[in-house]
Parts: sequence; structure tokens; C-alpha cells
Amino acid sequence: MYLVGIDIGKLKHSFCLLEKETGEILVEPVFFENNRDGFNALLSSFKHLPQKDILIGMEDTGHYNLALLKFLLDRNYQVALINPVATNLTRKMQGGISKNDKLDTLTICDVLASDTFASSVIFVFKSITASPACLTTLITS
Repeated sequence: MYLVGIDIGKLKHSFCLLEKETGEILVEPVFFENNRDGFNALLSSFKHLPQKDILIGMEDTGHYNLALLKFLLDRNYQVALINPVATNLTRKMQGGISKNDKLDTLTICDVLASDTFASSVIFVFKSITASPACLTTLITS
């Protein structure tokens, strides 16, 4: 299983890619723009991997994640929205006190890989049909 942790921002997001079983970082944390070109750059980082083996996690941060969420669901990726409290607690338990976008991508992967994953997740989307109706009206530039 491959884990993609995405830290959401207003104008740009950051992500990393890990192999769950070994913990190997396959893509170091990197930024991408919050637009279609950025989303395509994200996908190009893991297009060589079997899509069924990829779990993407992002914090439920309000409206800033919706365009990316719709983009990923339109392409049939499995996406987990994570409670921000869970990532904050995980970061603190690991000894981190300051928030850092790139390090937060790794923390999100840690939440996805953890035994307490189910209690940290708000919703796991497996297709666009499982998503709220409001997502189908979003337009990504």
C-alpha cells in the first residue's frame, strides 16, 4: 500500500509519498499549486503505481481542499479526509511542536498508517458517487 499525505493550503499544497509496509519515503515532501496544473503534477508523481494500492489522505480544512478532492475523486482515487485534531495530536506525540507544511505531509501519512486510523478519519471517499453533491459543481481552473 502506498500512502500520499497532502497538507492543504490556500494557494499551494504539499505532499509526500510513502510505502506503508517499509516506511520508505518515495517522494520527499514537495509543494504543488492549488490548480489543475498542480493537481496533474501531483498525479504524475505516482502514476506509475497501481491506483488500487494508493490511499490519499488530507486534512478536512474547509473549502480549500474541495477542488483537489473533486479532481482526485473524478479520477477514482481513494481519499481519506482526516480530522485536523488527529494530525495535531500525532505531531505532538512525535515531539513536534511547530506546524510545518512539509513535515505535516509525513504526519498525515503516519495517521493513515496508524492503528487508530479509523477514529481519525472523517470520511473515506472511494468514488465521486460517494461524495457530497456540492463537489460535483466545483470547477477547477
